[in-house]
Amino acid sequence: MRQWITHVAAVALVLALVGCSGSTGGGTGAEPRLLELTTNNMAFAMKEISVAKGQPVQLVLANQDALLHDFSIDRIPVSVTKPKGNDHQHGGGEEPDLHVSADAGKSQKVVFTPTKEGKYTYYCTVPGHREAGMVGTMIVL
Repeated sequence: MRQWITHVAAVALVLALVGCSGSTGGGTGAEPRLLELTTNNMAFAMKEISVAKGQPVQLVLANQDALLHDFSIDRIPVSVTKPKGNDHQHGGGEEPDLHVSADAGKSQKVVFTPTKEGKYTYYCTVPGHREAGMVGTMIVL
């Protein structure tokens, strides 16, 4: 009986040590929060998005329109992981800090981690789309 208790205690200790060996450091290693943003009828489905500073976010741009759309924020402190196949040129000017595009009827994703709290305007850079109302606010808390 005593040997059985010793084995159980040893297994519990190993499991506890494995659980403590995870990555640390401001959200690195954390699973990204999935955030799907749909476009339809020349509009973003959500006009306001809230995310947490330091938490990775996987933003999926689901384009339900018959036109190319994108999601861009010009100036936002983030670290970004750009997926392959996301090479669409935005509507001119300087490259946005955060950008993902999706062809008509397609979805595309970008993984990013916001590093500073604040309010940031997102919009579609395709000429005329921002003026048509494809604008929203991302709030980093």
